[in-house]
Amino acid sequence: MKARGLVSDEDRELLKRLAEVRTADVIDALDRYNVHDSTIMSEEIRPLFNDVKMVGVALTIRLVKAREPIPSMSPEEYDHYASEWYRDRNNAELFLRLAEPGHVLVADAGGYTRVGFWGSYIALIARDRGIAGLVIDGGCRDVAEIRRERFPVFCRGVGRTETVGRLILRPEDVNVPVTVGNVPVEPGDFVMGDDDGVVVVPRELAEAVSERALRQFQEDRANQKPYLEKFGIRL
Repeated sequence: MKARGLVSDEDRELLKRLAEVRTADVIDALDRYNVHDSTIMSEEIRPLFNDVKMVGVALTIRLVKAREPIPSMSPEEYDHYASEWYRDRNNAELFLRLAEPGHVLVADAGGYTRVGFWGSYIALIARDRGIAGLVIDGGCRDVAEIRRERFPVFCRGVGRTETVGRLILRPEDVNVPVTVGNVPVEPGDFVMGDDDGVVVVPRELAEAVSERALRQFQEDRANQKPYLEKFGIRL
């Protein structure tokens, strides 16, 4: 049996199908299978840039706010404190070592937008590893650079601080059920985002929903074709 949350060859074929369609097609298809609104993320989870497209299999992350205050210390002591924090209390390798090409990182930060959990350097690492994007119910930073890198990020807001002393990532909080944008997400669910926002497709419905969405998209394009040609529009 395939390990929970990993990306199989069958998943990759399904992702190719989803990459051809729009979130609107997927949402309409979900309606046909009696899933109404419950997997559409809040409109407050927005893309960082326009003309974005993201499809992938969810690799989930749960982030916890630190309870203790950041202690007063010298700059040199803070450097050591920060190094230990990233090693012991918010180590990105906890999810990067599980990530495969085709994964989308889905992070539950509890809506905490003051912290920039995601930045331009980690975005480059993720892109190099074939990670398809990030959805976070929280904040990210370095947004101008991420836009130039064209790494798909959907977030609730811009957070300008680093995670040191603020957000904790524990080993037990990777690849677990989370709630992001008011939507429950299980590891291995399919996640799709574009300029319209983010929708989650439960794994057990993904095959049927993707087929229905592709059929709707193709029919819509066929209906649009005379007008697109008349006005010289390329979509």
